[in-house]
Amino acid sequence: MARRLSLEARRSEILQRTRQMIAEQGPEGLSLRAVARWCGMSAPGLLHHFDGLKPLLEAVLRERAEDEMAAYTAALPANPTLRDWADTVARVAMTRVEENRNFDALETQAIANPDHPAHDFYLMETRPFAATITLAEEEYPRNPQLVTEVLSTVVDGLRMHWLRSREAPNYFEDWQRVADTVFAGFEQYRA
Repeated sequence: MARRLSLEARRSEILQRTRQMIAEQGPEGLSLRAVARWCGMSAPGLLHHFDGLKPLLEAVLRERAEDEMAAYTAALPANPTLRDWADTVARVAMTRVEENRNFDALETQAIANPDHPAHDFYLMETRPFAATITLAEEEYPRNPQLVTEVLSTVVDGLRMHWLRSREAPNYFEDWQRVADTVFAGFEQYRA
């Protein structure tokens, strides 16, 4: 006998199961039918809650981004610097290595393919975190935009490096190897 859940509870369960599927299996074979099977329902049943794979993925990705932001915020020291923020992001990433790699693989596929259901989401989500911008403006008022662009570029490069790695990456260790050099280059943009 199937469980009876409220519409909102079923929708929440679908989001959780879809995220779990991507986190554990990666983006290969991702389809509405595969998600429906993973959720223990039919594709038409899934369509009752989400009008296709695109709105489902966008909801999963938004929820995941909100969860990540909450984790970063909870782990930050009081009165953080931009370096504290960057270090915290790398530390939190260490708590979910495989999930991050699989979602990075999803992002790579989505950005490369304009027909991918998550393509538009990832194009819109390329801007830096608001916290990054705010801290850069406070600490590096001479050129906060360049600081955020450089940080984004370095992090994107590291994410691609981690995605290619055959072994589980150590996000924090790898970040620490380059962080001093990156932040030393920012000194010229202080007040």
